Amino acid sequence: MRRALKAVVCLGLSLSLGFSTVAFGAEKKEKNNKFIVQAEKRAKETVKEAKTVSRKARQSYSTSGTAKICYTENDVKNANGYVTNMTAGSPKTFKITMPVNGEFILAVAFSADGGKTFLDGDAVLKDANGSNRWVYNGMLNVYGLKKGTYSLELKTNTNCEAAIIPVCLTSDPTSLTGSYRHFVGNGGNVYKTFSVSKRSQVWVDSYNAYSYLQKKSGSKWSTVSDKKYSSTSSVRKYYALSKGSYRVVFPGTSIYSEYAARYGKKAYTGKYATKKSKSKSISRKKSKTNVLTASDAKKKTHWYKFKVSKRRSTQFKVTTYNSSGSVTATLYKGKKKLSSRTAYSPSYITFKGKLSKGTYYVKVTKNTKNTSGKYIVKYVK
Repeated sequence: MRRALKAVVCLGLSLSLGFSTVAFGAEKKEKNNKFIVQAEKRAKETVKEAKTVSRKARQSYSTSGTAKICYTENDVKNANGYVTNMTAGSPKTFKITMPVNGEFILAVAFSADGGKTFLDGDAVLKDANGSNRWVYNGMLNVYGLKKGTYSLELKTNTNCEAAIIPVCLTSDPTSLTGSYRHFVGNGGNVYKTFSVSKRSQVWVDSYNAYSYLQKKSGSKWSTVSDKKYSSTSSVRKYYALSKGSYRVVFPGTSIYSEYAARYGKKAYTGKYATKKSKSKSISRKKSKTNVLTASDAKKKTHWYKFKVSKRRSTQFKVTTYNSSGSVTATLYKGKKKLSSRTAYSPSYITFKGKLSKGTYYVKVTKNTKNTSGKYIVKYVK
């Protein structure tokens, strides 16, 4: 039984606010990255390899083997093959170790002529409790299989060789990397860990699941972001985090569903002002980039200022990358508030119009406890 793991990752950003607040759609669509199980093909290849490769190699006759933990399609293609010799009418037991909890995939192929032709044979997987799972058409797929050792009972009516390819996808906690790693659900929460060494923007790509972030403090984990859903047209989720150990929580997963996730990060160590009197100056056509982290206090503010030398058309833009909480940008001239706009997801806020000569201020505010993300403040013209 073949299965395809659909890894459709589309990065879309949607927001439509009032005056001069516009959603930017960095929609990054990827082709269906089908995680096609190559186990059946590998089993047939292994039978052929057993005839040409020294039996001291991985194709040597075996009585046991371990399922390979697979995170990508290539992992399956490169899975080890085990070969055992069969005597007509005599059952044989092959021990298989499932190294993790998760989805188990098995391929079995029988051949007496090095893979030129393939024979019929019986194969059944048994656990310690005596439960049987039959292999049909050379393939077996078991969801929610527990870590442990299982017995594969084989039988044919012809003297031949049996090639066995056991692979699996894990539902256990593992780390995130910069590349997509596939995993399966466990009927509850699945955890994927990562670390941040300095104040950084962090982005997470995933699909087909709700997710949120937690930070480790001692032996406890505390939630530091809102829960967001990524469908098959997933949205890249942006955060800003201080130094520490984190995990992405995928709640309410299904043992019948397959998921994928990756993450990236970039440090931002630039200085910022938390008081209007200390506002950082921005020259025309220049910008400042910084982050409001999940560890920052609610209502924390960063201040910037720019000067208009004479009355003219002016444009000032604040681009936000916040997938949790909301960020407000407020424009002042002196003490007078001219305009204020809020971004509830990655977007850009633009202030434009004819402004008189003077000094103007922009305040960027973290609105909620779980608000975090990078922002760019630009004096456009």
